[in-house]
Amino acid sequence: MTTNDNLRISLESAARGADWLRQLLQPDGSFRGGSDLRAYYKTPAALLASGHSIDAHRVMDHIEARYLRSAGDLDGQGVPWIDLYRTYPHSWIAVAAMMSGRFELARELTGYIATHHNAASGGFYADAAHTIEEVMTTSMAGLACLWTGRHDLGLAAASWLERLYTSQPDLRSGLYTSWRDGLVLDMQDPGAFVDSAKTRQYYFQYGISAALLTSAAGMTGDLKWLELAKSFLRASEFAGPDRYQTPQSGKIGWGAAWTYRMTKAPEELALVGAVARGLAALQNDDGSWLVTGVYGGASAEADSATIDITSEFVALQSFLAQV
Repeated sequence: MTTNDNLRISLESAARGADWLRQLLQPDGSFRGGSDLRAYYKTPAALLASGHSIDAHRVMDHIEARYLRSAGDLDGQGVPWIDLYRTYPHSWIAVAAMMSGRFELARELTGYIATHHNAASGGFYADAAHTIEEVMTTSMAGLACLWTGRHDLGLAAASWLERLYTSQPDLRSGLYTSWRDGLVLDMQDPGAFVDSAKTRQYYFQYGISAALLTSAAGMTGDLKWLELAKSFLRASEFAGPDRYQTPQSGKIGWGAAWTYRMTKAPEELALVGAVARGLAALQNDDGSWLVTGVYGGASAEADSATIDITSEFVALQSFLAQV
């Protein structure tokens, strides 16, 4: 399949997903079926990336009116994982706020994100209790900090990823993704290890790390970050046979797209195409996606979980198309 074929797939997939989201959007910026923050934190980035800036601003207006708390925190009531990934929604909205010139919103959110930074390790605590750090939360928080001018915190997150990568015992067996005064090797925690011997793993950990590291390389000009981004992406090749074909694969495409923009290497472009096709194959006929990753399907019920995953894949397919 050619690069133009992959471009068409990404663009058509993003457009169909954006249309599904926009059909749910109400005049006040809320979504029909959107009962909690999951329906809102990724949608501004999705709408901006797919070319619907006015709708994105309406959603951010609603976020500010309904979910923004004092000191830049967000109301996460009803989100089942909010205490496990405490700043993840803040990071997505902060990036979208910078994309749209809403500096005041970005500043508030990043101020809250900074309260979860661990100066000793350079990472960001994932959980509300400040007991553990992991790749996705640290990478997204680092991206938000790079975008909003907190470069010291963003680069500290990149250094945290470097330590985590160099501490890996055997990347062929999988990727350990959590840190608690050192690499967490507890195999009982399914989120702490991407197991190469199993399928449907947290493959996004390979990609979101590359997105941050490539951004750090672009901002500083230090190509060691670019090499580390490539190393995370190459490590994904040891993962299970479905590594580019599940809902957990999308961020590999994101990291590969941003890395390819700097390297122009065919390996990264091949990853972009593989993930673009994988996400498109999972898309429902109505343009939505399901978190379960069922292939095909005519439609999906409009609820917070479905709006969440659909928003992410609209944003990611748009990012893939841009390269």
